[in-house]
Amino acid sequence: MKYAGEEMFRDFILNGHWWLPSDPNGAAYGTLSYSVDRIKLRLDRAFTPELDTAYGVGSVKIPIILGRANDSSHITLLRAFYWNSHGNEIDLLANEIVVGAHLDRAYVVREAVVRFTNLEEWTSCPLVQQSPGDADVAVRFSVTKDSQPNLQVSELPSLKNLTLSTDLEVSHDLVETKLTNQSRFTLEFTQPATLETVTDSVRSLGNLLALLIDDPVQPTNIRLAIQFDPTGPDIFANYAIPPRATLPQKKLEFEMLLPFQDLRQTNTPKTPFKNWFQEEEVLRPVYDLLLSTVYSPGQHVQSTFLSLAQALESFHRRVHGGNYLSEEGYSSIKNALIAAIPAGIDEKLSGKLKAMLQYANELSLKSRLDNLLEGIRRDHLDNLAGTDDPRRFVRSLVDIRNYLTHYGEHKPSILESTTEMYNLNRRLTALLLLLILKYLGLPEDFVYVPVVARLRLF
Repeated sequence: MKYAGEEMFRDFILNGHWWLPSDPNGAAYGTLSYSVDRIKLRLDRAFTPELDTAYGVGSVKIPIILGRANDSSHITLLRAFYWNSHGNEIDLLANEIVVGAHLDRAYVVREAVVRFTNLEEWTSCPLVQQSPGDADVAVRFSVTKDSQPNLQVSELPSLKNLTLSTDLEVSHDLVETKLTNQSRFTLEFTQPATLETVTDSVRSLGNLLALLIDDPVQPTNIRLAIQFDPTGPDIFANYAIPPRATLPQKKLEFEMLLPFQDLRQTNTPKTPFKNWFQEEEVLRPVYDLLLSTVYSPGQHVQSTFLSLAQALESFHRRVHGGNYLSEEGYSSIKNALIAAIPAGIDEKLSGKLKAMLQYANELSLKSRLDNLLEGIRRDHLDNLAGTDDPRRFVRSLVDIRNYLTHYGEHKPSILESTTEMYNLNRRLTALLLLLILKYLGLPEDFVYVPVVARLRLF
């Protein structure tokens, strides 16, 4: 399919000449094929001596390949490596592609415009209004003009502005005109950014949307504004990384956890976005653990439980810290205990005891869970946990985690039932969502209703 610059999930093929930045005169002809699984470049010959003697996948790595398609488009392939050969033909795979520019410098991206799956449905911005008609007047439709951005957040880490906006895409043929909402985020960087910064920012934004939608979210199009000269004009290009995933199914607004129009009810829709970016370094391990269960819902219930339990523990550790004693107070106790280890015992046992004492001052999982649950309103906690005894609930979580970590003699009976473990995982997911969204600045009463409604227990 011809390149259209629209979707990361759309396959396309580009024919043209390809060369290394250090040897523009040594171009080879070849075909680039893009799919959701990979970027492959087939050259009619090796354009570097290393490729002539390549012997295995990855034996030759090429950071940048430049190209010019037959339609004169400038192309940059990034992080390519040797894949295979057929006679004189060489196959390379690449990790990223930029269509529309040759990138020979790292810090050149001024702005990125990003579209995501289900973003229009999440935004749910009515741009076409219908007025009721009567017997003598036909129904009228009005189109909103010069609409303001849905959301604009300023002064984020590495971002000058983050803007969410929606407008109408118009397609027309001889017998039909179609109006479609098109929502997008515009990321304006504080200073010229690298593609790595773009990727990190897009991933971070997509992760937040995945929590708010409660479903996998993928970028579908990234449009770059590149500025090689601070005083020169922008050059626009499309940036794509194969998603290596299936296109998420369309969801309706009422199927989402917290659609944008619901966030507006808090009168502070900017708050979760601002806090998300500002706290990302602190909470990224927590997000990664939770989202691993969102993006891989088919994993075994025991693996899901371990990820969620670790996410809860990590959330408390990174947000609240947690030691039994101050570092100064524990230091003298630790030294005394180390000094009390009998001389002459097995070195491995002595080393293990010393290593255990290094972390003995940290709160246990039970203490961390007790502390986290104390911060949730009791009636909310009872409904989310499925019991009016929080201590029993915590004890059960600890026992399951300990057994799945060490596989001791006592096996909790709940592990015999996949359905009960699934229900427990849904409860842990709901608790994590409530804790994270509260931490991002949303009121507990506002978050609780959609979270408890989406438990989906069997």
